[in-house]
Formats: sequence, structure tokens, C-alpha cells
Amino acid sequence: MGCLGFRSCLPLVFLTLRVILLVNISRGQDSCNQEESGVEIFEKNVSANFVSDLFVQISFPQNSSAPASYWALPPESLTVSTVSLREGPSCKPCIRIHISVNATALPKLRGFAVQGLDLSENTFRSFTIEKKRHSKIRDLWEVTYDCWTVTPGQNISVTLLTIPNYGLTLNTVYYLPNPDATPDFWYKHIAENKSFEISVPKGQNVNVRLCYKAILCKDLETSGKKLVNSTQNVSLSYENLLPCLCIEAFYTHRDSRRKKECPFEEQPDPYIEELLKVSVKEIRHHSNTMVVKYASSCLLEPTVTFCRKQNGSCITENEAVVNNSAGDYYLHSVDRDHHLCFKFSLRNRTHIKCPRRRDRLWDVDLRLHLFTALLAISSDIPASFSAAVCRQNLQTGDCDRQSVIYNVSTHPEVGSKNLQLSLPRPGAGECIKVWRSDVHYSHHYLICSFDFSHKRLGLVALVTSLVVFTLIFTIFIICRRIWKIFTAPLWRRTILLVYSPDSAEYKTLICAFADFLHSILGCEVILDLWDMNAVSQIGMLPWFYQKRELVTQRKGKVMIVWSRRSRTMYEQWKNRQINTIGWKDSTNIFGAALSCLEKDFEVQQDHETLEHYTMVYFEGLCEKKDVPKCFRKISRYRLLKDLYRLVSHLQDTTCLSPPCLIKAVAKYLMNNLISSEKKRGLQDHIDLCRRTLGEDAR
Repeated sequence: MGCLGFRSCLPLVFLTLRVILLVNISRGQDSCNQEESGVEIFEKNVSANFVSDLFVQISFPQNSSAPASYWALPPESLTVSTVSLREGPSCKPCIRIHISVNATALPKLRGFAVQGLDLSENTFRSFTIEKKRHSKIRDLWEVTYDCWTVTPGQNISVTLLTIPNYGLTLNTVYYLPNPDATPDFWYKHIAENKSFEISVPKGQNVNVRLCYKAILCKDLETSGKKLVNSTQNVSLSYENLLPCLCIEAFYTHRDSRRKKECPFEEQPDPYIEELLKVSVKEIRHHSNTMVVKYASSCLLEPTVTFCRKQNGSCITENEAVVNNSAGDYYLHSVDRDHHLCFKFSLRNRTHIKCPRRRDRLWDVDLRLHLFTALLAISSDIPASFSAAVCRQNLQTGDCDRQSVIYNVSTHPEVGSKNLQLSLPRPGAGECIKVWRSDVHYSHHYLICSFDFSHKRLGLVALVTSLVVFTLIFTIFIICRRIWKIFTAPLWRRTILLVYSPDSAEYKTLICAFADFLHSILGCEVILDLWDMNAVSQIGMLPWFYQKRELVTQRKGKVMIVWSRRSRTMYEQWKNRQINTIGWKDSTNIFGAALSCLEKDFEVQQDHETLEHYTMVYFEGLCEKKDVPKCFRKISRYRLLKDLYRLVSHLQDTTCLSPPCLIKAVAKYLMNNLISSEKKRGLQDHIDLCRRTLGEDAR
């Protein structure tokens, strides 16, 4: 057919090109991905509220008619989501793009252009959707495109533009999750806080939770899931540490695969006891049937047996058959008693579960008469009871029966009953055994003749005997000590005097003080000035060691008389300056004493050693500050002000509590000392030495 003219042939040419383009598009719809003339054609299943055509192109058509002022597309105009594309027997994830635009302000809008960029693979795709020329459309344009197949685990950037180009764009970045990916995480167990600290590497946000691994991972009642990222760790707490406790992590998108770590699954033994303790519930009783429920969060089933508490252990009854029904373990024909228990055994660990003590339904009381024993039995249910006299067997731990069995029963129609059962009075070493006899398993209660909880008169007699014995023993000890006080001498101290050779007057004072101790206080005084013969024969140092040993044997005292000169000589001795004038005397007891006592004062310094020493100093000849620190751990007395304390310290008699007797004796002696000539003479010698010391200072 020829054309009548160029103007008449032009529409025909456009129509032919349009048909060719539609044929190409329809061919592209038969396959998922293929190349057509260098242009990528991908999945297209477009639904719109207008008649549309789909065009795939690389560049966006330019239009110079964009308005000078325009409004921005709202974010809800472009929605990206994940759907599944079925290709044969399998499904692949792909992206669904939904466009919803109000075109009221865009009167010449013909369609939309969508540009997509796979950020991970740097792959660019674009397509346009245009309405047909004569199709009618409302103000709201709705377009849904299914679907764009991409590799899971990638970030996709999608941009929406208008045709013609009004300068309106809307961009969103969408992450296509990988359904087969599982997150990595690290954990740290903090046992003292009963928690795990969870951290994840850099990447997506991860949900973590604690669970108990069974057929499914069961949630903890006290812990829910938490969101964690690479910048902030989370802490998951648990209440009970069970061997199947696990940490589960999964991504935030739907149907994410989950990764579990069970830290205690490989070595569960240390946590079996906690598992049994948590899983075993309270024991229930129904018509002489004892039932216990085992509800475990872990797939670990224990072995359950019936046992009887005896002598601190639970003895298994091998003939008792414990049945199991849907986690309920039960035993028939058994009494309700806290001695009858279930024993749960798992991996060499055991857990004993017993009824509560208040669950017992009967009680017994014993009343002893002259020849009989009367049992008063009170029961809340109809039951039968038996009793017998027995003797305990220490080898087997049982109570061997010594009499016939006595029985008594309640009436079946009476709910609560008080019964009485009379037995022969048990002899020495015998007991009464009582048990419930209408069931197969009952605890045997032993009531022994020495059980004072049932024989209050015996308890009173025992307490009375103990009180009388204690009183007699206390009176004996008091009398013995009083006799010792009045028969022993008042003074039995051996005293070794140690002093520094200050002056001739000071030596005269030392002799007067030694005479005072000997004649007034009755002490045995050892003084080198009184024993110069022995000192000159064996030497000062051997003599001092010999007398020091004698004082130790007699539990006496080494009394150091201190002065200012003593402080000076001590510092010279300590600094090894023994060539001074004060150390020229070969019979110097002070130097020998320091050599002997160095170990006691500066090395050991224990309480037991230092109690053998006493220090005295006279007022005016010495001050408290003149005593070195190493000597301040021993008793110190200032004479004559502390004479009363010195007398009490030297007295060797044992005092009663309160020590009123010693104080009375000491006060009596002090009254005699105050009026004695010896005490006044001692004071005169002190005054003489004080004046001599003052003249030397001038």
C-alpha cells in the first residue's frame, strides 16, 4: 500500500514502530533475565490503576518543561519490600516496588521512571512506566512492580522520577536480607552476676536471647530478647544455670535463620543438681498415692526411685515401683510423711524430694505409767496403726522387735479419731516402734525410754543433777582457793635488781630500795652490791646470767631501776660507744644486763617473755619520756607515787572475783608502809640523790 503523502504516511510509521516495541516487550516477559539489543530486561509483573506500558531504558528522558516551583514527593510515595519469585521448583528473593503519587499538581504527568543501583555489585538498572495516551486515570497514581531479582545480603538504592521530568525525585536504600545467613556473636559468662555479656561484629543489628534447648529453644521467663549492635554490648540474665542453657542470635528481618551457642552442653555434670532442683515440683498426695511432677526445660530424663530417710541418709526401697505418666511420677499405698521421699538420679547426681513436714496426717504421744506405756494416737483420716517394743541394733541400724505387735484402727466412717494403745513399759535400752499399717510404705517412729521429749520428768531430773553437780564443784574450787590464800605466804617473789651506776649516792639509794623490798615486802632480792664476793670470782656477766636463770625458774621478776643516766648509757651501748667514762667499771651490772636482755627486748618482744620484767623510776631522777620505746611494753611504776600498784603487782596470791580480798590486804600494808621508818628513810635517800643531781647540773 502506498502513501498518499508524507503527512498521511507519518501516523502509519509511528503505529508500526509501536507494534514492534510491544512485541519486544512481550518477548521480554517470557524470561527472567536476558539481553535484548544491549538493554537488560528483568522480571516484570506490573499492576496499575491505569493502562500502562513498560519500557526498559538506561538513560532518563530529558524534558525542559519542568515547572519553576514544585513540591517534593512524600516518603510514602515509594515503598520497597521483599517477595519471593518462583523459578521452577525453587523460590528466589526479589524486590517489589510500589509507587503511590497524588498527581493533582502534575496535570501533564505521563508516568514514572525508576532507577536502581546494587551498591554491593555496582550494577545499574532502570525502567519507565507510562500510561497509554487515551487511558483515563484518577488523581492518585498506583503502580506495583514485581519483581527485581537481586543477590540476597545486598543494599539496593532505588530512585523514583516523574515523566516528564518535573525535578521531583525520591530515593531510598533497601537492604535485601539473606535468609540463609546467621549472625556471628561473642559472649562472656559472668557467674557471680548470673548473666552473659553479648557482643557482635560490625554489621547489621542482631536480636539475642537466652533459651533452654529442648525440641525447640524455649524462652526464659525472666529474660526476653534484646537488640545488640557493634557499638553497644548487652547483658542477658538468667535465674537458674541449667546444662541446656543456650544463647540464640538472629537478624531483625523476618524468618531469619538462628544461631545457638550452648556453653554447658558438652560438660553438663556440674549443673545437673541445679536442673533437678528446679525441675522437681512439690509432692502431692491423693488417696494414699504420692505424686511428684518433673517438668524439665532440658531433654534429660532422670531415674526416679522411692527412698526412706533414716540416720541422715535416704535408703532406697528397691521393691517399690514408681510409675511415670506424662512427667508425673507416682507411688501407690504410701503414707503421707516427710521421711518418705522420691530420689531423682541423673549422671551420678541425686536430688531428694520429700513432702513438707506439716503434711503428716497423724501424730502420737507417749505416757509412761508404772508397768505400762500408753500411746495416744490422733489421726485426721481413717487408718490402722501398729506398735511394738523393740531394741536398737547398732550393727544393722534397725530396731529388733522384742514383743508382739499391737494394733488399733479408726472407724472408716469417722474422719478424725483419737485412739489409745496400751503396751508393756519398755525396759532399759528398749524403745517403742509405731507405724501406720494400712499402707505398704510407712515410716516407723521410735520412742525410746531415754527420749526426754516424751519424759519431761527425766529431763527435769537430769537438769537438776547437772545444776547440783556444778554448784558443788564451784563451791569446792572456791574453798580450795580461799584455803590457798590463807595458807600460802603473802610474798614469794625473787627480784633481780638492775640499775645504772650513776653516783655513790644513787648506789646508796639502790641499797635502801633493796632493803625496803626485802624487809617490808618480804621479797628475795638479788643485788650485785650484796654479792660482790661471787661477782669478783666469776665475773659480772656470768653472775648475771646465773641469777637471771634463777629468777626464771622461781617465776620471779627482773626489776630495772631507770634514771636519766640509764637513758644516756643505753644510747651509748646501742651505738656501741662503750669506751666512755660510764662504761669503765668492770663490775657494771647495767652493761651485763643489756647484753643479756637484748634478745628479749628487741628480737622477741612477746607477751610471755616481757611479763618477767618490771621497771621502776624515782620522781625527780627520771621522767616518763626518758624510758626508751622498746621498754614501754613492760609494766612501769613511778615511786613513791605508784607504790600501791607495785605492791599489788608483786603479790603472788590468787584472787577471787571480784578481787576485794587482795585490795583489802594491799590497803592494810600501805597503811603500815606510810608510817614506817623504812619508807621515810627511802624518801630521804631519794631527796639526797635529787639534790646531788641538781648540783651536778649547775
